[in-house]
Amino acid sequence: MKLAKLIAFIPILSVLLLSVMLPGAAAVDIVPSEPRKVMRVAGDNNFPPFEFVANGTFQGFNVDMLNALSLETGISFEFYPMPWSEAIKALESGKVDAVQGMKYSQERAQSYSFSESYFTSSQGIFVRKDSYSVHSLTDLQNRRIAVQEGDISSEAMQRIPNATVLATENQEEAIRLLLGGQVDAFIGNQITGQYVLQKNRQQDQVKLVGDPIAPTDYGLVVLKKNEALLGEINHGLRELKSNGTYAKIERKWFGEYIYPSAPRLKELLSYVVAGLVITAAVLLLILWWNLTLKRELKKRLDAYKKTLDELARRDRLQSLGQLVAGIAHEIRNPITSILSYSQALPFKYDNKEYREFFTMHVTEEVMRLNRIVTELLDFAREKPPEKTLFKLEEPVRAVALFFHNLLEERRIVVQLDVPDSAYVWADAQQIKQVLINLIRNAIDAMPGGGTLRIAAQERQPFVILEIEDTGEGIDADDLPKIFEPFFTKKAGGVGLGLSICYQLVRDNRGEIEVTSEKGAGTRIVLKLPSQLEEEEHA
Repeated sequence: MKLAKLIAFIPILSVLLLSVMLPGAAAVDIVPSEPRKVMRVAGDNNFPPFEFVANGTFQGFNVDMLNALSLETGISFEFYPMPWSEAIKALESGKVDAVQGMKYSQERAQSYSFSESYFTSSQGIFVRKDSYSVHSLTDLQNRRIAVQEGDISSEAMQRIPNATVLATENQEEAIRLLLGGQVDAFIGNQITGQYVLQKNRQQDQVKLVGDPIAPTDYGLVVLKKNEALLGEINHGLRELKSNGTYAKIERKWFGEYIYPSAPRLKELLSYVVAGLVITAAVLLLILWWNLTLKRELKKRLDAYKKTLDELARRDRLQSLGQLVAGIAHEIRNPITSILSYSQALPFKYDNKEYREFFTMHVTEEVMRLNRIVTELLDFAREKPPEKTLFKLEEPVRAVALFFHNLLEERRIVVQLDVPDSAYVWADAQQIKQVLINLIRNAIDAMPGGGTLRIAAQERQPFVILEIEDTGEGIDADDLPKIFEPFFTKKAGGVGLGLSICYQLVRDNRGEIEVTSEKGAGTRIVLKLPSQLEEEEHA
């Protein structure tokens, strides 16, 4: 549009420049120019792409044509967008001087004078996609048909007997009636109808049927009495067609892209190349930055893993230390017995009954010591699960025994309810480690005493083990974080105990769940497999 205006304005600009440059131009008297002619023009406010209002701006093919005519002829056009039927009434009442686009017909020619044609307009029949009984105007008998009020389609309707006509303000409203099933067909401008359907993404719901209806000329109209206004209009139209402006406007609105000139293309190409170079440089920078970040991330992950391994080792050693402290009295008792028996042996060596007593009890105490040391080493040693089928009651009672003195010291009552028939398929030592960590946490949560309940029940193919205390409980905000490494609320704690429990349970194909309420205690549920899994059979 801007290009068309510029081309049309070049002759005027040339005349002005020549008038200034001619010799003696300064001596020529300046004669005031005639007042600029103004023509009031009405147009349909919703007839795209010919004329329509979008974002508060009146635009379209007809609007661009009259703006180009304004540059060519010097006529100033004032636009008045309104519904089509009102535009015709405004012309007939003299409120406007012209209507900027109207399709020619003999009936209309009796009331209006038409400019030279600058387009060929055709009507069409629109029906829903699932309609197969309408192919031409004759098929519309006894049917409901939507047309735009004041549109030339009304003339075609006169040839259809017994048709029910619904007049709408614009073609978009007529299409809504068609899609809503309120009419059987809609007759209107082919281009406008397809434009509206595509804009609203409804083209897959409607189809055009039959041949185009009455392809005829299309142009600006005035009343018969104002036919003299068309002289300059027609001259301007011929100029627009001859200088190429019309062709560019037509291609803009009806199908062909207006390519820029060769210098403009070179300029655009240079911008594209510059853009590609900048994009390539940015991509290379991003790639370099990405590689740098990957290297830094790997370095930090390695450091993090090393720290995690070290802290896990420290946590295991801390657990081991607590375990050793808990069983120290168990080791001291058999050592004291062995020492006492050994010291008395020289004096009672001749006593046969004492020798037999010594042999039996010292052997028992040594075997007891050996078992404690073996379990201690197994607990401290890091290894993958070595699964066996064992009674769950055994590690539960063993761990309860480890903490016996501490439980009595804290005045904690232990309730054990683990059936003898509950067997678990897992690594017994790893499950024991899990129990040690969980029971130690429960004891720490009850510094003033309480009740520790350990119960199990069989739900094939699992055994459900519950560990419940009446301790301090866990804050609701902290509960989702308890299995995260390094999360702890204990003074001096590392925060890997529950994380290790979680990992060991998962390694043994089990599940662990914790529920707690601040001030009301904590309940931990372990779900452990009770039989050999199919993939392990293989």
